Amino acid sequence: MFPLHSEAMPITVALIFLICLTFVASPRAAPEALDLGRALSELDAHPRLTASPEIVARFPRRASLYLGCHRLAFTDSQTPDPDLDRPNQALLTPLAAQRLDVMERFFDVLLADLSFATESEAMAVAYIQFDRARVRQELGQVSELRVLELEAVYQNTLHRRAASETGQQLTRFLLAQALGRPEDPVRDLREPVLPAPPEVPPDLDSVLALALAGEASRALAEGHGPADRALIELELKQRITELLLRLRLLTSVQGSARTESLWRDIKLDESRTLYDLEAAADLGYSMSQQTGSRMQEQRIAYCQALTWAELNALSDRPLWTADEQEP
Repeated sequence: MFPLHSEAMPITVALIFLICLTFVASPRAAPEALDLGRALSELDAHPRLTASPEIVARFPRRASLYLGCHRLAFTDSQTPDPDLDRPNQALLTPLAAQRLDVMERFFDVLLADLSFATESEAMAVAYIQFDRARVRQELGQVSELRVLELEAVYQNTLHRRAASETGQQLTRFLLAQALGRPEDPVRDLREPVLPAPPEVPPDLDSVLALALAGEASRALAEGHGPADRALIELELKQRITELLLRLRLLTSVQGSARTESLWRDIKLDESRTLYDLEAAADLGYSMSQQTGSRMQEQRIAYCQALTWAELNALSDRPLWTADEQEP
């Protein structure tokens, strides 16, 4: 038990608040939560499926807030290019393009919830440190400058938490838009169970052959000459190559993320064994870092699923979810 002296009380209350946030802010699936399979099956009336190609082209889909699969695969080392994260609409059927958009928005909502949980924990940690310094200032142990510094950190985490909360709202609105019902944003989602990827990815030539025989490619090439068909093949080949290279890099970064997540788990267990009040902020920090590591692992898994789904969509195969055929 913590000794209940004047300095311990605010830290103890803040730590309880931090632990509560872990349960309150974490995404949970209610009985009525929307699952990914149902979301992908309710798109027949979406305007993008029947609007003219000219109008659809005037309103390109926005990039996701949290996924950024190309940036993730290349470890943010390249100049951001949102077009690399968005499928080429011309190479897909309207329904396949819309279903990919729903998958991306669905995953973005789940990541937004994890981001909010992470920032909530970070805010509580900052409050513990600020509040403890404020008490020590009253005892003449800490300078006013140090208190102001920690208050600035706390205020910054408050802003980040508010931004994450807004991100939860925006990602839900974008998902509702993708579902064709913007007036009815989905509140709760059921986290999908993603199938394990195949040990050996398909080769470029086999995917390209299927894609060239697919509905979208055939419709695009219909009535056009050899030069046009050659350009369609070049664009397909380029997109498939990008996706296969992304999968390779995501597999690499996945190993790094798993190692860090394991380290964070061990660090959290270590922090939980410490009962000295001095370790209260360290425990909170470990909780925040663990949630952040889990978010990164989920981001990688979602990007892998989305990449496989686009490869399948190009080949007229079912998207890659637990409710449909695996790649």
